Amino acid sequence: MLNQQFLTQFGENFVEQVQRVLDIDGYLLYSIDNINHTHNYHLFNISKNSLDEYLGKKIQQDPVCFRHFYSDHHTHVEFLGEHESNEEYLDFMQRWDIVDTAEIFFRKRNGEPIAGLSIVRENNQKKFTEQDKKILKSFYFLSEKYFQHHMDTVDKHFFMEKFNLTKKEIVVLEELFNGLESGLIAEKLNCSLATVKTHIQHIYQKTNVKSRQELLCNFLR
Repeated sequence: MLNQQFLTQFGENFVEQVQRVLDIDGYLLYSIDNINHTHNYHLFNISKNSLDEYLGKKIQQDPVCFRHFYSDHHTHVEFLGEHESNEEYLDFMQRWDIVDTAEIFFRKRNGEPIAGLSIVRENNQKKFTEQDKKILKSFYFLSEKYFQHHMDTVDKHFFMEKFNLTKKEIVVLEELFNGLESGLIAEKLNCSLATVKTHIQHIYQKTNVKSRQELLCNFLR
């Protein structure tokens, strides 16, 4: 289950930092359940009516809709102005005074997007530039580990039931997902490095993976 309170605070703080260096007129923060469904919309200076129209009729025509980039794990920032829109979508943008949007997709360690941020510029502004994209990507990657640490979760019951992990192995598993190296895990758990390495080897064997990265990609939800 997503921590919606954290997500809202994270999004607001992210936008606050962006506003220090880029001009924006509004934003929409939302949660992504799967490729077909979003929810928990948090709007600033964006009309609720425009969102309703977008979700009801226009989302299929949006060239930077999250659905187009859901499985592209390496895409984090896209600009509407860099893509071609049909006449109906251009009319929608004109009626709601939108000149461009920057779409940011926040992803878990396994690449699955779980939140999106649409930053809007109105018609009195210029479209986003390549330099703006570099800035937004920098903000994204600076906040990525912090975001993933709070949004990725370990389903303890799932691991214990399916893979027969012991309680000690679960504790080590959580620290692996927190990014700690073996030596720091041993120090934190007040045990020997050899013991931690043995636990890690057992975890790999039971979950049929060969590395920490494979473990993260396969099992973080």
